[in-house]
Amino acid sequence: MKDFDGKTVILTGASSGIGYSLLNFFIKKSAIVYAVSRNEREITEKNKQECNFELLDLTDEMNVEKYTNSILQKEDGIDILINNAGVAHNLALIEELNLELFNTIIKNNLMPTVNMMKYIIPTMKKNNSGTIINIASRAGRRAVPKLSAYTAAKFAVRGLTESVAKEVQDTNIKCISISPAGVNTRMRAMVFGDEDSNNQQTTDRISKIISDILLGKLQVTNGSDVVIKKDQEPIIREPEEI
Repeated sequence: MKDFDGKTVILTGASSGIGYSLLNFFIKKSAIVYAVSRNEREITEKNKQECNFELLDLTDEMNVEKYTNSILQKEDGIDILINNAGVAHNLALIEELNLELFNTIIKNNLMPTVNMMKYIIPTMKKNNSGTIINIASRAGRRAVPKLSAYTAAKFAVRGLTESVAKEVQDTNIKCISISPAGVNTRMRAMVFGDEDSNNQQTTDRISKIISDILLGKLQVTNGSDVVIKKDQEPIIREPEEI
């Protein structure tokens, strides 16, 4: 991929954090952006004029089917799918966690990615092209105490990514995951506090590395997980062979 001008991008979790940084990046690069989130948060009226933004619960399969069908009625294909939608929870021991909350965290971090891939991959297969980037977390590689639900969900996102990557390995579709360490976001501040969050890497750094991957400046093989730590070069973890 040489640049993003005219490329069709679907971005979930676009209203804050890494998602909002990616949204502004792709808009500036003249991509055709379909952005979706369950709330507006940082989305401005200007953003809405520059992209196709919708409010939607992506854990609902029927919503996703209708949403993706509406896009594919206008576009010949999808070049890039970035699954960024996700939520965290307050620090709590496993015995303190309400099971309903645990299930909600798993659902909100995993099912949007499952649903979006289910309905976008057939089009990518038809065109024999496309890149899927699933945003996981370093918590999905190195478990974090008192974040058991979030940690479990992000481990699941990585496993899902590897599995789907092997399903499309005989095509020109690439499916990879990104596992950022701490990032300065509202979600990080909610869990660990403002002081901790302010000491983390920026969302724009994550966007720049994702851009480098998509443009081929950083070579990442299908199924790999890219770990991004503050002030360090990205670490590419390739999947084990079957």
